[in-house]
Order: sequence, then structure tokens, then C-alpha cells
Amino acid sequence: MNFPETLAALRTRTVARIVAVLGVLFLLTILTTGCATYSDKMKNLKPQLANGEFDKALETVEEESGSKDRLLYYLERGLIMHYADRFAESNEAFSAAERTADELYTKSISEGAFSLFSNDNAISYRARPFEMAMVPYYKGLNYIYLGQRNEAQVEARRASQLMSKYVDATLDGLREEDKGDFEKIRNNPFLLYYSGMLYDWDGSLNDAFIAYRNAAVAYQKNHTLLNVDIPPSLGADLTRIAGRIGFREELKQLHKSCPDVFVLGKDDEGLPKTREDYEKAAAWRSGNGEVVLLLESGFVAQKNQIRFDFPIFEGEAYSDPGYWSWQIWAGMGNMQALVRGRKVEYWVSVAAPELDDSRPGPVVGARVTAGVAGDHTVTTRVENCTRQSRITFDAEKPSIFFKTILRGLTKYLTTRGAEKAGGSWAGLAANIFGAVTESADTRSWLTLPEHVNLARISLPPGTYDLQVELLGRNGKKLSTQVIPGVEVLPGDWTFISRRVF
Repeated sequence: MNFPETLAALRTRTVARIVAVLGVLFLLTILTTGCATYSDKMKNLKPQLANGEFDKALETVEEESGSKDRLLYYLERGLIMHYADRFAESNEAFSAAERTADELYTKSISEGAFSLFSNDNAISYRARPFEMAMVPYYKGLNYIYLGQRNEAQVEARRASQLMSKYVDATLDGLREEDKGDFEKIRNNPFLLYYSGMLYDWDGSLNDAFIAYRNAAVAYQKNHTLLNVDIPPSLGADLTRIAGRIGFREELKQLHKSCPDVFVLGKDDEGLPKTREDYEKAAAWRSGNGEVVLLLESGFVAQKNQIRFDFPIFEGEAYSDPGYWSWQIWAGMGNMQALVRGRKVEYWVSVAAPELDDSRPGPVVGARVTAGVAGDHTVTTRVENCTRQSRITFDAEKPSIFFKTILRGLTKYLTTRGAEKAGGSWAGLAANIFGAVTESADTRSWLTLPEHVNLARISLPPGTYDLQVELLGRNGKKLSTQVIPGVEVLPGDWTFISRRVF
């Protein structure tokens, strides 16, 4: 037996096996994740939605969603159909999204192992808490338009519960030092207020008061953090309901604990209003109906891909990649200190997501007129999905970048191992595989609005054409839209939602 020839043949077979395995992994990755990022693949979706091209938007979602994007597929589909006035189909899609989300949060995380050799797009997308909390909001609107009041009440009860549920689930995966502001947004003030209005509409006054009270506490605590305004109608609603069901003491306590909710303002002579003035203003005018306009504007901030390099130090075995990944992440802010005194063998290039919230939409609010002299109001920003997204991303960012560095380190160690086992060709194959599969996970619910603005108008019974003057920064008028044929019934509520881009 010629030993050198046998060794050469063995090396050749080893290289062939390594290349074959890497080839299979490469094809599997391309099939399951693709090369382009999610936000790149969906680049046509937002323009299509803004232009009212709902069928084209549905086609884009159908064609560009991968097998690991199933939850996003249902979320995008549900919202597109909502805006297309296909309310029953919208709720079918949203219900499928909720079932999928429940399955994913109880599913094994075994997908994560493969992602270390490819990218995080190999993992099924799990929606962020603020995303899942918006599902009952839209389902409730769909039921209102379908004339199914009881079903809308069910969604009202679930809206704030889902937010708490998914915040808690996300907190379980974060380090204690990263929870910060994210832990504070367990209770969503807008969704609590939305729930209260639906209870109020149904005549469930005790439930309405509890929801209003919880909304007041959440707005008082977090309106600055969330960059939203406290709706003036909230204090008026609490005052009205407390007067009807005899919760005077509870109302006094709320005045002390939530003073910003009960801003009395000033009268025509510039003097502070009295409590009696406020309570009088809070009461509905006899025989009137209440119009609730929910004006959604812009698009929530999306994630884009960035690239960065980190060093591999000569002489290090990296036997504990997790430890080294946290060390590298901790040193990213001061790279000179990280590399000082060490010889860099190699720089690893990786891709990570970054939230782009630097370009807010032009619409910041609206002036709403019902065609009756004096009956107009300016909207209040009651929900800020982009701010929710930023708080969530900042809490998860250390874990995201840790995994990104760990993935890059794992790919590098795989390349180094392949070179030792099969020579430079095997190392080259592993290196190429690592490079072409490096892609950031930029997935998110892209079609969500940036803001939700609220207007409340009390009107005599009748049918109205609402004039909606869209306002930009500094109160500049951008354009006027008309919502025709709004029917107002005595003592009843009329809910309307509109999306502007």
C-alpha cells in the first residue's frame, strides 16, 4: 500500500464531502431564506398600498413571503384587506395570524441552530408585542363595519391583554440590563382607551370606567416615553362615567394620581376653569351622538441592513464563542480599546438590522369639521407605532448584535476547521458559503401606520360630510379630504377609521 497516495486520496474525499455538505447547506439556505432582505423584497408593497392598489399589494405579499414569514404573511394580508373594505376576509387573516403567533411562541427554538450557519431569516418570524397588540384593534374595527357589536366587544377586551402577554414573553429572552423602557410599555394606553370607548358604546359602564382608568394611568406614566399626547376626551369620559355610576371618590383619586389627564385649561377670559366647568363640558349634549375618528398616518419605521466588521485575534482558540461574542459586542463602542495589545488575524464582516426612524411622515395631525359652525376639533396623537418599534428594537438590539457576532464567529471557525481538515479549497468553499448567506433579518409588519390620531366630535343627529384638513409640522395645511355620509344617531357612537399616507 502506498501510504502517501492513500492519504492524498483520503484528503481529496474529505474535501469533496465538505464541499458537498456546504453545497447542500447553501442550496437549502437559498431556498429557505433567499439572498435579498425582507424589506428589499417587499419594496413595492408600501407604494402599492398608498396608491390603493390592493390586489397588487396582495400579490406582492403572496409572491415574496417565504416559508419562515408565515405570520407576517397573515398580518400584511389582514391589513391590506381591511383597507380594501374586505372586512370578513381581513378578520380571517388576522385570526390565522393569532393562531400562528400562539404556535410560534410555544414552538421549539431548534431553528436557531441552523441560523448560526446562515442567517436569522432561517428562523420563523415572531411578531413584536406592539404588532400583535394591533390585531384586536383592526379586528374590532372590522366587526364594527360588519355591524357585529358583540364581537367588537370581545376584541376590545383582548387588545390590552395581548400586549401584556407578548411583552412578558419577550422579556423572558432579554438580559436584565436590557429591559429598561421596554418593561414600562406592558400596558398600551391607546388600546386601553380604545377598549373603554367600545365598552362605553355598548353601555357597559363599569367596564368602560375600568378601561378608562387604566388608560389614564398608562398615559400619565408613559405619554412622554411613547411620544404621544393625552387625549382631552379621556378625562371628560372618566368624569362623565364616574358621575353616572357614582364613582366620585375614585375620580378624586385619579385627579391626584393622573393630573395631566384632567387639564382644565382656561376660560374665554384666560382664567383657570373650575371643576364644575369641566364636569359640565364632559357631559354629552342632550340628544347628540358621538363621532370617533381614528386617523392613521404614514408607515411605521422599517428595518434596513447595515454591515460592520469585528476582529479575530491571533492565537485565540475561541473555545467559548458565546463569551467572545459578548466581549466583542461590549467593545464595539471603543474598537481601539478592544484591539489594543492584540494582533488581529482577520476581520469578519457581518450584516445586522438597524431601525430607520429618521424619516417621519409629513402628516402630524388634522383639523376635522362637520360642516356645522363651531363643530370642529384638532386630532390628538394617541398612538405612536414607530416609537413603540424603537423602544422594542433598543431592548432587543444587544441580543440581536450578540447573535450576529456569534454567527460571524461560528462561520469563521467553520472555515478555519474546514481548512485544517481539507485544505485551502475546503476553507474557500466554507468562506464563500458564509459570505453569500450573510444577510440581516429586517422583517417587520411593514404596512402598519406610523401614528394613530384621534378626533371626538359631539353632533346632533343627522348625516354629515366630515372635512379633514391634514396638517404638517407647525400646523401647516397639507391637503383636505372628505369623509362623506357619516350618520350620527341620538345617544349613539359612530366609529370611523381612515388611513392617509
